[in-house]
Amino acid sequence: MAVSNAAAFNVQDKEIVTVEICGDGRQLRLMNVVVRVSSAFVLEMHVDTDEANAAALQQHTIGKLIKME
Repeated sequence: MAVSNAAAFNVQDKEIVTVEICGDGRQLRLMNVVVRVSSAFVLEMHVDTDEANAAALQQHTIGKLIKME
């Protein structure tokens, strides 16, 4: 994510978070996701094919970032 996104989400580079995604009637929680922050990045997440298929995800699906405590 971009530096401005990291500030908005209150996260730092290399911080570990959980991302919750709701696909076609299915919910998926990806745990231990590493945040990458750079001025050269945009707010985007790559999900492996097996994980995307498990939740029937489509491109441009929106997820929820959950900070670890």
